[in-house]
Amino acid sequence: MAEHLLGYLGEFGTADALFDATKRAKADGFSCIDAFSPFPIEGMADVLALKRDHRIGWITLAGGIFGILAMLATQLFVNVDYPIEVGGRPLFAWPAFAVVDFELMILCAVLFAVIGMFVIIGLPRLHHPLFGTPRFGLASEDRFFLYIDATDPKFDRQETRSYLGSLGAWTVEPVRP
Repeated sequence: MAEHLLGYLGEFGTADALFDATKRAKADGFSCIDAFSPFPIEGMADVLALKRDHRIGWITLAGGIFGILAMLATQLFVNVDYPIEVGGRPLFAWPAFAVVDFELMILCAVLFAVIGMFVIIGLPRLHHPLFGTPRFGLASEDRFFLYIDATDPKFDRQETRSYLGSLGAWTVEPVRP
């Protein structure tokens, strides 16, 4: 029985080599790939076709609306149940409510954004199988890595390993759970 494999990790010596390999892998039909480098590489996001995620903006908007409505409901509830009429002030003094409403709107928007970000990106994840490969620690120092995931429709155990070698990878390591 074959042992479970999550993908292959190819090591490259320069940013240009990684960039070219990633472009070639994308052009050859691989879709579940990722690149790791010690610094941002110009144009890599376009090659990997990374999309902007607009969910955080909507989550933040929902948090702000929730915050302002929650504070307005609290203020209205308090003024109806415990009315204090002083100096001819109306029971619902909207200008007096504005500062506190604004503050709670900002607080809830930020809390929703931070919690939503953690949920979307799957944190806290303390260990990823890539961290278990022997040379992956060099990605934060001076090496560049291209990862091809086993869920890719074009993935084949033998062909993908040799394909990474043909792209110019110095080493090709299997990633296991």
